This record gives sequence, C-alpha cells and structure tokens, in this order.
Amino acid sequence: MSKTIPQTALDESQANDFLVHITYECILQERAREFDSYIYEIACSIVYPATAGHLSLRITGANSYRRSNIKEVPVTYHERGATTYVELFEDEQLEVRIITLNGAFSKAIYVARKQELCEQYTRQLTSNLQKMERS
Repeated sequence: MSKTIPQTALDESQANDFLVHITYECILQERAREFDSYIYEIACSIVYPATAGHLSLRITGANSYRRSNIKEVPVTYHERGATTYVELFEDEQLEVRIITLNGAFSKAIYVARKQELCEQYTRQLTSNLQKMERS
C-alpha cells in the first residue's frame, strides 16, 4: 500500500517534521522448496538539516527488539540530509531516528510484510512511500 503525499503537504510539513522518502521494490526469493520468502530492496532518502543533529537507521526483527540482532545501516550524508540502500526480509523493520542538537526526537518504524512496506509508527517525521513495480 503506497502512500503518496501531495507536494503542498510536504512543503507545509517540512517546517515541523523531517521528510523520509522511501522507494522500494519487493522481490520473490526462494529459500527452500517448502516456502517462498520476500526480500525488499529499499532506497531511502532523508531530508533534514545535516548539521541539526544525529541520524540513526537500523534493522530489527518484528516484535523482537530485545531478542534479535540489531543491524546498523550505514548512510551517505549530503547537504540536504542522507541517503542509503538497504535490504529487508519479510517481517523485518526499518527504524529511522533523528535526534536534534536541542534534544528533539523524531522516529519512524516501517515493517516489510505481504509484499508491502508499511509505516508502523511515526513521530515528527513525514513519510512518502513509493513502491516500484517490476516490468
């Protein structure tokens, strides 16, 4: 389920929220003959003032914050924010956190499920999710 935000809404929200733009593609990957698994290829762009604070991206298992290994996601910083590429498996979560220098905390969690990437939780972040269809 893709969520598209009109440009005017993005302009209005950027004054208060950071913008996370995610483009993703879901690819079927057979792991065993008994079942199929999906892998999600995600390109993520985060617009925020790079000097405003600290950015953290990580992958966790769904509903297993304390039990699963947390994988930190490396990002490439640029003038307007940061970008990254990441792969998620079914039921894994992508967590985006921004902590500004004045202590403001923004966070979003996205979950990969049923061939879709869905926003599960957001706080002071505006998300724009776009699914790429295979041709």
